[in-house]
Amino acid sequence: MIRPLVSIFAASLLLGLTAAGQNTSGIEKKIADYEAALGEAMIHKDTATLSNLVADDWTIQNDSGAMGTKDGFIHDVKSGMLVVSSFTLHDLHVHVLGDVAYVQGFDDEKSSYGGKDNSGTYNWTDVWVKRDGRWVSVATQLTRVAAEKS
Repeated sequence: MIRPLVSIFAASLLLGLTAAGQNTSGIEKKIADYEAALGEAMIHKDTATLSNLVADDWTIQNDSGAMGTKDGFIHDVKSGMLVVSSFTLHDLHVHVLGDVAYVQGFDDEKSSYGGKDNSGTYNWTDVWVKRDGRWVSVATQLTRVAAEKS
């Protein structure tokens, strides 16, 4: 029973089918813009923008397996526990599947957490869902890319 469902899902991905055959390029651009807005909001400690773009039930998991929530994230930004001084996105790939989208990408950032330098390159996957007519991030998987050894 699972095999036919997987085959149908894979075929829909390969054919690029979306709800009602909609053109997704405008949605892809909008979500990429939201990703950039998240970075800018972290730099400027703009918790209103962060709260608007991140769903109340949002979770994040980092490469050590630790889980976080929206409340914890907003608190960390507001309190200065998480400080981001620069944030540059690259290699973004946005995929829209009806009212769900996922983004795979990288960022180069200068950041610290609890006073410890966390600067570097990160790759991540964000899941976005269209709720009540607007897109919100509902899940993030974040992994720090190991620095190249010279």
